[in-house]
Amino acid sequence: MMDILLSADVLNIVGIAGVALYLGSYAALQLGFLGGQGFLYPTLNLMAAACVLASLFHAFNLSSAIIQVAWITISLVGITRMAFVNLRLRFTDDERTFVEDMLKGLPLAQARSLLDTGFWVGAERGSVLTVQGKPVDHLCYMASGKAEVLVDGKLVAQCGTGAMIGEVTYLTGEPASATVRTAETMRCLRFQAAHLREFLSKNPEIRAVLEQNMANHLRTKLVDASTQVSTAGSAVAEVKAA
Repeated sequence: MMDILLSADVLNIVGIAGVALYLGSYAALQLGFLGGQGFLYPTLNLMAAACVLASLFHAFNLSSAIIQVAWITISLVGITRMAFVNLRLRFTDDERTFVEDMLKGLPLAQARSLLDTGFWVGAERGSVLTVQGKPVDHLCYMASGKAEVLVDGKLVAQCGTGAMIGEVTYLTGEPASATVRTAETMRCLRFQAAHLREFLSKNPEIRAVLEQNMANHLRTKLVDASTQVSTAGSAVAEVKAA
């Protein structure tokens, strides 16, 4: 008798865990902490349904069992479909670097759709990418090469592989805060700003990931620029002291 009661208690705990998974994953989805296009959400739902189904061995209910079996089937179909789609996706080395750098945590199918809105271009040394005080109609990700950042005609910083050009204007809508020109031959992924905004307005999950990563890159860029200016100032002071 004790074994039966213990078994019933265990199954009840398993069932409660399943309900917690259902509610927790759905709440995370609605609050934006979890995306609905990746593997995690259907996997959590699959686990939740399996737990609730297992709990029915103690107090069987046909309607509930049918719902859980259907939920497990739907989740498996969704996971299989996403796996198949991901297997068919193709990325170049530069595209994979962009995805790892700017789209961390985003499902590959969504990353592919964003990449398809941009185009790869090459820029010769001395090419001007942005002009201080003027609007920027594009966003550029540097896959290779180096660029110089000038404010009022003075060199204030340099940036290289992995840098975003034009993100300040994109995020704030203000004119370019600096002139950026290539210091050597560059290869970059370029997005037309208006087209990108339209695409992201229809894909809020992609927008959240991209803009968060752009904000992180912007903070890093500002810190690097401040460091470079401080270093340059110290060097000038040492020369004068000598």
